[in-house]
Amino acid sequence: MNISVREWSNEAIELFVDEAPLPLLNAIRRYSLAKVPTYAIDEVTVVSNTSAMFDEILAHRLAMVPLRSEESIDKLSSIDVTTCEKCSLDSEEKPPKDVCEKCFVNMFIEVEAHDSEVTVYSRDIKSEDPYVKPVFDNIPIVILAPGQRIALEIRARIGRGLEHAKWSPATVAVNRNLANIEIDKNTCDVCGKCVEVCPKKVLYIDGSEVKIRNIFDCTICRQCVYVCPHKAIAVEGLKNKNILRIESSGSLEPETIVRLSLEILKQEISLIQKFIETLKKGGGMWGEQDPQTIY
Repeated sequence: MNISVREWSNEAIELFVDEAPLPLLNAIRRYSLAKVPTYAIDEVTVVSNTSAMFDEILAHRLAMVPLRSEESIDKLSSIDVTTCEKCSLDSEEKPPKDVCEKCFVNMFIEVEAHDSEVTVYSRDIKSEDPYVKPVFDNIPIVILAPGQRIALEIRARIGRGLEHAKWSPATVAVNRNLANIEIDKNTCDVCGKCVEVCPKKVLYIDGSEVKIRNIFDCTICRQCVYVCPHKAIAVEGLKNKNILRIESSGSLEPETIVRLSLEILKQEISLIQKFIETLKKGGGMWGEQDPQTIY
């Protein structure tokens, strides 16, 4: 297996992976969306809201504000997220207090408009934990007319995208094949139609032939194939040559998302391995414990 980094920034990471099993890459993609824990606003207590926006809509907007969680990675790794999820479920069993102290972060927001309209932004959310705060300061939440006021008590907690999309650290997680473009020079008359329709401008005309500029940009849309009057071009995806791209909401660094996805996947594979070993030792259908889902 060979891996090379094609793009790496605070917003996204793109890897070219050669000879890696597709199910493995797809698992990383899915886990980055559903299994990697982050902080998100989960409870809003409305002390005062005289704005034109309903309490429920205001709470929903706050919940979708991404919170920076990178610096609190130790907390994210040390807490069983399934325990925290019980707080949002109709369960009589609640997490112990010491867990809640690690899981929750208290915040508040209090803004009042006096003589003119005031736009409330995400930067107006004040957090008791300096490391858990809105990723972006300029997300508009509500506009207050003169004389209107909002005062809210907020609690953010650790969760996963599996429970709700607001906890997903990845906004985009895509795995696609590297393209293979073949052009029959004997049939191609360099009409240029394929170059015109290519959305990524992968093809270009150089003298008396059509050439490929950057094969990694090809999305295998096959528009060039459909428009070619002589069927001189063929586009296929290469097996076991994949491009994995993950874009972050800003709550975690892109490389952290990939690393945690792999760690969680490894832990769950280890659980399955232990279960198989228990069966081999004659531990019964479920071993000594009751069946539990790893989700």
